[in-house]
Amino acid sequence: MTAAPPPVAVSSRRPALGFIGGGVMAEALIGAVTGACLVAPGAILVGEVSEERRRVLRERHGVGVTKDNLAAAGAELVVLAVKPQHLGSVLKQLRGRLREDTIVVSIVAGARLRTLCEGLGHGLVVRAMPNTPARVRKAATFWRASADLSVPALGRVRSLLGALGTEVEVDDEAGVEMATGLAGPMPAFVYLFIEAFIDAGVALGLSREQATLATVESMRGSLELLLRTQESPAALRAQVTSPGGATLAGLKVFESEGVREMVDAAVRAVHARAQELGQLALASREPGKDG
Repeated sequence: MTAAPPPVAVSSRRPALGFIGGGVMAEALIGAVTGACLVAPGAILVGEVSEERRRVLRERHGVGVTKDNLAAAGAELVVLAVKPQHLGSVLKQLRGRLREDTIVVSIVAGARLRTLCEGLGHGLVVRAMPNTPARVRKAATFWRASADLSVPALGRVRSLLGALGTEVEVDDEAGVEMATGLAGPMPAFVYLFIEAFIDAGVALGLSREQATLATVESMRGSLELLLRTQESPAALRAQVTSPGGATLAGLKVFESEGVREMVDAAVRAVHARAQELGQLALASREPGKDG
């Protein structure tokens, strides 16, 4: 039987988990780790400038909230969850103020390990990029740690990210960046296709409720079949596609409209923009550019 993951924290004298930024992804992580009983809500402290977001996080999740980022940064494991343009000011604020054993996990888009380590003056840093299915513990998170993390520290990072769904430690940062281009926006891409199919069903004459049911349940079943059978998508597609049949007629439209090329272009655009955000995060560290 697989052993239960170790807890993220080992001390009760300070918060187990701190967040710098309390936006959508931070909230998804909070819900995941508390839902997995990995960290108690009372052992989490969120630093967030918005009074409304602090209220929401406190009422929804029972976590501690503060305007003071330094208080949240006193936790044993700290998650940086700010926008790239605000990273410079946050790094400046936290530089030299972290405890020596604090592990920092950044989910800031495009922020490279070198930028983070140098900006914080701290060596225990992890770069990760979960996606929004973390809210239901179904995220795909690719991550890379700096060389200074010990084996126990890496285990604590795996416990945290594993609570979000599937976690994969990659060999280099390029792997994180490439996965960001694919896994990061995937929920948005999927929801776009779902919207389009629902609208098409309504145009045929179905009610929106019927079109939604037909689309969502068919997609859910298709994914479950893929996971259970372990057959390739191409093989499963072939099983549905009879020569001269109705499904083939629809697939021919997708091919003629260049769906594969559009998907490739979209993923490449995300990857390119992620690199631009990395430059924005780097620029925000320069004098006079604190975000």
